[in-house]
Amino acid sequence: MGINFKVLRLKLVRLLRDNRGNVAITFGLAFIPIAVAAGTAVDYSRGNSAKAKLQAILDNAVLAGANDGTSSWTQVARNAFSGNLRLKTFDGTANDPTFTLGTDPTSGVVYIGDATATVPTAILGLARINYLNIGVHAEAQKVEADNSCILTLDKGNSLSHVSLNLNGAPIVNLSGCSIRSNTSMACNGHDGNSTKSYASGTASACARPTSNAPIVPDIYVDLAKNITPTCGATRSGASWSPGSSPTGSYNTASKGSYFEYHICGDLTISGTGNLPSDTPSTDTAIIIENGSLNILDSASINTVRTVIILTGNNSYPAQLNFPNGNGKSAKLVLSPPTSSSDPWQGVSLYLDPKLTNNVDNRWGPGAEFDADGLVYLGNSNVVTDGNTASANSRCTTFVMKSFTTNGNVNLNFQQSNCSAIGLKQWNGIVVHLSK
Repeated sequence: MGINFKVLRLKLVRLLRDNRGNVAITFGLAFIPIAVAAGTAVDYSRGNSAKAKLQAILDNAVLAGANDGTSSWTQVARNAFSGNLRLKTFDGTANDPTFTLGTDPTSGVVYIGDATATVPTAILGLARINYLNIGVHAEAQKVEADNSCILTLDKGNSLSHVSLNLNGAPIVNLSGCSIRSNTSMACNGHDGNSTKSYASGTASACARPTSNAPIVPDIYVDLAKNITPTCGATRSGASWSPGSSPTGSYNTASKGSYFEYHICGDLTISGTGNLPSDTPSTDTAIIIENGSLNILDSASINTVRTVIILTGNNSYPAQLNFPNGNGKSAKLVLSPPTSSSDPWQGVSLYLDPKLTNNVDNRWGPGAEFDADGLVYLGNSNVVTDGNTASANSRCTTFVMKSFTTNGNVNLNFQQSNCSAIGLKQWNGIVVHLSK
């Protein structure tokens, strides 16, 4: 009897299409891998969330220990770890962390922390996986705090870019402070006569050089939140001489701990004496909106308990202009606010970080610029042919995008009385997360 292949084919098709008896078996066999896959996704997400939380707890603990820096730093770190563990309601069981010291050839001491924990599973228990093990690692390097009298931030440029140039034949006398570049520096005309010369890139021909130094963060950029403009589109400018009030376009405002003058446009100062007065009863902020500070020829101006702030909308120059030309000269001596309740305490001159257009400065050769406290020109390329120095309190930090000296300039900076004026500087803690 021969095989009817046509009939056989029809029966096979019907058999393959008939799944009435296979549904339960097929679903039962497929459920296990489906459940495991779903459980893996859910529990993996929970494990990642717990690991991120544990990492933050350990980071804070290591940073606390590094900030302490004493022989008790491990206990300080341990206390911070356990305290934050309770506050963050950690979803798991953390084991006792370990804290050790290490060394880095460039930065020095390294504070190290390791922590592990178990996180209970929700669905993977069906596969007898009842918990996940997680581990985190953190390091904090405590490098030498920044005590630079001259710091170039040089934001946006590579480490090889030279942002601090000592050209010509400068007379450099720095006491208790260093020079520092977040990129590279070159002492072409003089070795700097500084206590130390730090560069995040390369320090070339400078005194006691350290290359590949940590980058100093811009800790002053947030001061801009204390600036509240009042001039709007008005910018006809004002003039001011010691012994009188400003004349021209300006507004005033009281901030409780200090008093504000808002100059609408350029401020031109002249004469000899103190601004805003010889013996002010409160701190003062002179806020120049959409303009520059112009010092006239032969002026000799001292500010007392005062910060000068340059702000605006980037449509107009915001510069510090000394008289230029043969035989012309002027002197500006800045003394910053002193009240601890004043957000501008220790700040003498501040360029709003949002200003990037027409903010470069060229001083000299007849310029003499002496300042205590912070002179912040973070987006300004400064070239000086004049003399700069600390003022009466002998505590100065010049922060600029770049700084170049030409000719026989005199740089005479000190940092011997910074606590008295409340000058804030980077404390040298660098946190490295991961591993």
